[in-house]
This record gives sequence, C-alpha cells and structure tokens, in this order.
Amino acid sequence: MQRPATRREDILRFMGSEVMTARQIAYGMGYMDLNAVKPRITELKAAGRIEAVGKAYDDISKRRVAVYRATTKDGK
Repeated sequence: MQRPATRREDILRFMGSEVMTARQIAYGMGYMDLNAVKPRITELKAAGRIEAVGKAYDDISKRRVAVYRATTKDGK
C-alpha cells in the first residue's frame, strides 16, 4: 500500500520546473494562509529539495520575497 502524499510532495509536484514565491505556491494550491506552505518550504530547503534563486517584489506585502525552484536532488 502506498503512503499518502505529504504536503512537501504536493508542493514539489505543484512547482514542477517553475520558479515561484511562497505566496504563488500557497495561492496556486488553494491555500489563503501562507502558513500552510512556508514551514514545508523551510523543510524542503533544508533537505536540498528546493533552493532560493532570487527575489521578487510581492504586491501584497510590499516587500521583496524569495523566489524558489525545485532542485534535482532527491534529498534521500
């Protein structure tokens, strides 16, 4: 039996090869609260599964925020 997908895996699948901010990931996955994805992004970054590749201006927060992309590492 397969184990259920985790939110981390869902985030990686959603990102694909795109470059996205945490807000783009959260809103794109149907979450209105960034706290639904930001802790998982931190875990994925620590595991080497995603990396910050730059900054982008976020119209909602009026700040520059990190932009992420999935890496080719499997983190295992």
